[in-house]
Amino acid sequence: MAKIIIKIFCFFMLSSVCLANIDFEDPTLQVKQDTITKKQVFKQYLKTILPANMFFGPYAFMYGVAIGGGAIVDGDSPLIANTKWLVAPLLGGALIQLANKDFTYWAKQDLKSSLINSPENDNSTLYYNIFYVGPDISSIKDFNAEGEDGKWSANVIEAKTSIDYPPLGYRTGFSTNTFGMDFETSLLAHHTIKDSIYYSFDGQIYNEDYNMYVDLPAQLKIGLPTHFLMLHSLYMGLNMYYVLPDFGVKPYLGAGAGILLNSIQSQYPGPANLAQEDGALALDEMEWNWGYHGLFGFRYMKEKSFYYVEFRPTIHNFEYDSGSGRLKEHDQFVLQSFQIQIGIGKNIF
Repeated sequence: MAKIIIKIFCFFMLSSVCLANIDFEDPTLQVKQDTITKKQVFKQYLKTILPANMFFGPYAFMYGVAIGGGAIVDGDSPLIANTKWLVAPLLGGALIQLANKDFTYWAKQDLKSSLINSPENDNSTLYYNIFYVGPDISSIKDFNAEGEDGKWSANVIEAKTSIDYPPLGYRTGFSTNTFGMDFETSLLAHHTIKDSIYYSFDGQIYNEDYNMYVDLPAQLKIGLPTHFLMLHSLYMGLNMYYVLPDFGVKPYLGAGAGILLNSIQSQYPGPANLAQEDGALALDEMEWNWGYHGLFGFRYMKEKSFYYVEFRPTIHNFEYDSGSGRLKEHDQFVLQSFQIQIGIGKNIF
């Protein structure tokens, strides 16, 4: 837990320094005492919005996961469970935005009363908030399982996944005429679909019926039930991009990376045991990992806002323990997706 807190703190500090877009030797900070710049106000804004998202966000997410898991145990459908899961982090995000509403209002008033037309308040830099929805096409790639006893391993090249709700997210950052950067936090939920998949096995696995280890076939076709794995993630990361020449819309190209708080739930103990446990979660794990993506998009700019569409090839990593007893195993895989973000951005000031 201490390592997790240290990682979040370091990420918070990195985000604050990068997003503030402030050179500590920048002479524009040596201004009159009554001058307030957008750059200075944005730095103060980050000091409130980033800790709120990075500390309260995970708590709201974990609370939602607990509610959703409880719904599965109570016999609700996965759709109902996902709906209940979604409520808690969305409510938490809304409260964070409301808590910062007064800050942005008074910041605008201070800027109006300051030297807003001075060079320090160059209007060529846009400071913005974004809210988006991001439907995607996704699948689990290179699923690897290894028995805790070291006697067997298995691999699945691909397992298709789907969504009940599209990813939802929030971004805050800045953009100049050539370069931009923003902090992003988002909610993602995926699940495996009913499908036939092929396992590649190596070694011997314990058979509970015969109370002995048995040889595994090199290849095995398995009918995977729907929602065999239910995956929920809270993503928090940084995006950096170059702004390309404008031609009626503003294109941009970049990349991003960040940390993931992953929840993995199932009514099945694990790939080595496909016996469903009714009225219980046989698998309920949570872990920290990381993900990255490329991005390419277009913004349609208006006076105080913009609309945008963005295309993202995305890689999210998962690693956790599943199963029980002699069938306990260590699993890891990549969730690969192609996301299409559609959203609206608004000038903070």
